[in-house]
Amino acid sequence: MSITALSPPSEMHVEFHITPPTTESDPQSEQILFVAFHVLSTEATALSHLSRLYATEPVAHTGFVKAVEGIKLTLEQGGKLVVIGVGKSGRIGEKFVSTMNSLGLQSVFLHPVEALHGDLGILRPHDIILMITYSGNTPELLALLPHIPAHVPRIVLTSHTNYNTTKLTCSWSNTILLPAPIPEREEVTFGVPAPTTSTTVAMALSDALAMAVSKVLHGGDGSPGEVFKRNHPGGVIGLDMGIVGVTISDLAIPLKEIPTPPTESSDDGSVLWSPVAQVPVLDCLLLAVRSRGGWLKTAKGEVVSPRLLQRVTEPAMSFRNEELGLVVPEEKWVKVPGNASIDEARRSIMATRTEDFTGSRMESLVVATVVDGKVVGVIEYGELSVDGR
Repeated sequence: MSITALSPPSEMHVEFHITPPTTESDPQSEQILFVAFHVLSTEATALSHLSRLYATEPVAHTGFVKAVEGIKLTLEQGGKLVVIGVGKSGRIGEKFVSTMNSLGLQSVFLHPVEALHGDLGILRPHDIILMITYSGNTPELLALLPHIPAHVPRIVLTSHTNYNTTKLTCSWSNTILLPAPIPEREEVTFGVPAPTTSTTVAMALSDALAMAVSKVLHGGDGSPGEVFKRNHPGGVIGLDMGIVGVTISDLAIPLKEIPTPPTESSDDGSVLWSPVAQVPVLDCLLLAVRSRGGWLKTAKGEVVSPRLLQRVTEPAMSFRNEELGLVVPEEKWVKVPGNASIDEARRSIMATRTEDFTGSRMESLVVATVVDGKVVGVIEYGELSVDGR
């Protein structure tokens, strides 16, 4: 099966506003934000440069199409993709392998040093190799190269845009080049040669490769989304994609398992947590780290959620201090049926909330699961978000 490369757009214009907004009167904050915006705008520009490269340069889009076709053929013949890299490139390779396997595309990661000490035996006749190296001259990969069987196809993801400028591609005919350059060396941009922009570009290109292979290979066997769903039943991703049989109660923390901090006794002997009790937040934090999910509850039935505790900056203050807003009484909980799906729970919450919760307030909203008319568990709304994964 052949793949036709997309024609480049007639015009590509991207604007990046790289001057960070000013802060009120804090020089340190301004410096921090300047660094942050400098890094973000630099990496965004590098991704735009990469997109233009693959839209306009034959060596790039031809190499990408050949890489997709090569991986597709390998998988159809019962082979696998073997990803090789070291250092930060190795980490990118490991993430890429995880993404490929989630999409039903058999892949494994091979560390080049371990390969030289016996793991090279993982290679099989129909396999294909992807090497990730920004420099194109990584000693560990160059040392491994002579020991890779000549018939095994190789894809090299590197900063080089010419086959003749790196030994990993110039000496072998059975090689595909995937260029991933950056506009300016990181040492020049940031004053330190730490992999930043280069790893962002390599990660993005590997994601593009994974999605393209999945789309082509699964064209007649359901969409990539269906395959991904079958291979990712766990976590909020699986729940959000409609995995049958899982309800919000499966995620909620049972109330009976949530601990209560030190209490006081009233005159009649009943135990309650006095509204004026000066229990410091620090004590609550120490108890929360041993609590399932980081939740706490009071003897009066109130709860303290993990996200609220995490935002405290004055641990010596009383947890009851109204300025902190840590204690959430039951009347502020949003209650949903325990057998509701995640999507049903989210719709119910958005329809019944009475206050204008946004951002971090929405994330820490206490959602209570109700079974037989009784609250049995709690969970923060942020845990129901797809981004929680």
